[in-house]
Amino acid sequence: MKGILWAGIVLLGLGPLALGGYPLRLAGEAVAWAMGATSLAFLYRTTGLVSLGHAAFFGGGAYVAALLTREDPAYYFLALPLALFWGVASAVALGWLGLRSHGIYFLMLTLAFAQLIYVLVKQGFPGITGGDDGLTGIPRPPGLEGQAAYYLAGLGLLLGVLALYRAFLASPLGLVLDALRLNERRLEALGWDVRRYKLLAFALSGSLAALGGVWLAGQRGFVHPHDLAWTTSGQLLVMAVVGGIRPVYAGALGAVVLILLEATLSAYTNLWNLFLGIFLMVAALLRLRRSKGAEHAPSGA
Repeated sequence: MKGILWAGIVLLGLGPLALGGYPLRLAGEAVAWAMGATSLAFLYRTTGLVSLGHAAFFGGGAYVAALLTREDPAYYFLALPLALFWGVASAVALGWLGLRSHGIYFLMLTLAFAQLIYVLVKQGFPGITGGDDGLTGIPRPPGLEGQAAYYLAGLGLLLGVLALYRAFLASPLGLVLDALRLNERRLEALGWDVRRYKLLAFALSGSLAALGGVWLAGQRGFVHPHDLAWTTSGQLLVMAVVGGIRPVYAGALGAVVLILLEATLSAYTNLWNLFLGIFLMVAALLRLRRSKGAEHAPSGA
């Protein structure tokens, strides 16, 4: 059954290639947002933490790629590892302070951190970051200049990420993190360094969000301070929740659903935000009802 599901995901992913044009561009955006949303779903699945600061990693990765590749796309060989380093380093720095807190306090600390980065990029160094205008003219990696090639590479990367995510959950480390989510105090009483494991999961989540930001920068050809704003963090979180947050494919599914809904509704009405909001409320209520019985289910994809 799982094999059929994954085969369906692959076939669905190849569909936009046949359509081309605007649907292919939407699919390219969905791939980038799916990576970012998966990073948040991973953080919740492994630690039970919810962050409103992932825009700092997502948008930060996009800005790293933009600053290094605007003049020469060959610098992608440097931009990608540096963006991942940004995601890991900023997540470790934030986690070192934020993981001392729990619940809403952790949520607010992550939000404050992302807003700090947002203000620094928008107003602190406008000569470097472009200020409120952002940065344009971002190329794609050599050999992936065409939309179809770039989408296929992104789709392959996303499927690879999901496969690694699934394998991670089944690994001994993944099982420890799942136990941490289920009962942190019991795991700590058994002698495990809970904070260190949370920090590791947060760092992995930050690096994946940064990877999504890099891919989005190449897809659109520009970056903007909005990519670092709290609304971007909220959008990533909504995508993860719409997808179910616990399944491996949650972030990808939520990104596809949300981007398709936005594109479809905006083509018919200027009030598309109203209908999108109604859909999100219904989806959240349904997920909340289903999660009551599934929250303590055993690990699995």
